[in-house]
Amino acid sequence: MAAAPKPLSPEVVELAAAHELGALEGTFVPKRLNKLIFALYIFMTIHLLVMFVIPGLLFLWWLRRTPDFSRKQAAKRLHLFEHGLIVNPQSGDGTVAIRWDSVRLYQDITQKVINGIPGPTEYAYSAVGPGRDSAGITHFYEGPEIWGPHMQQCVLRAQGPTALQSALEGGTVDFGYFSLSRTGITARTMGRLPWSEVREIRIASGRVLVTRTGGSGVWCNAAVSDVVNLHVFLAVAGELSADGRAA
Repeated sequence: MAAAPKPLSPEVVELAAAHELGALEGTFVPKRLNKLIFALYIFMTIHLLVMFVIPGLLFLWWLRRTPDFSRKQAAKRLHLFEHGLIVNPQSGDGTVAIRWDSVRLYQDITQKVINGIPGPTEYAYSAVGPGRDSAGITHFYEGPEIWGPHMQQCVLRAQGPTALQSALEGGTVDFGYFSLSRTGITARTMGRLPWSEVREIRIASGRVLVTRTGGSGVWCNAAVSDVVNLHVFLAVAGELSADGRAA
């Protein structure tokens, strides 16, 4: 995890205390451009402003959304605590605090392919809390390959045992596109599949694939971005499917 570059602001300290977030585990800052790209953007801005005023102004407005050209954007932070997060969303103002035990976390990780050549990977997470608390968290912040899995593991630690216990006691646990119960997995458009007929649940190319026994192949193919609390879903489904096949 990343270390905090400077002491927490009074607002963050107050929010962390109010939500009982516990110890700070890491702080992530906005990602900066490398020197070559920064110089290229400066050249393009000057060129456009001289030759084409309106496109130049639009390009300058776009640059103001990046931390390299905006002190306001550069001051934003993503703080991960023992029991939750505090973040300044990339767009707009404000600070959002959400606990791991109440968040509904969505992830969408995609890699661009340009002329058959793998390009940059884009990371987009959506953290939805109780009420109106919500925040989009993207590769605007450095280290998404670190803070993304860490958030999922924190949610798993906070919500996994309760979700599994609820299902084992006869309840149905909602994971967005899917829901899980002691008797089987239900997909929004496919109905319910008993655990005795589930062969495998796996992730491939940004999709959740559920295959069934009997050689009938893929029963359901859903986008990862449609699944709430992905790591909790996979862990609970793994436990329930093992129990269901053993029954």
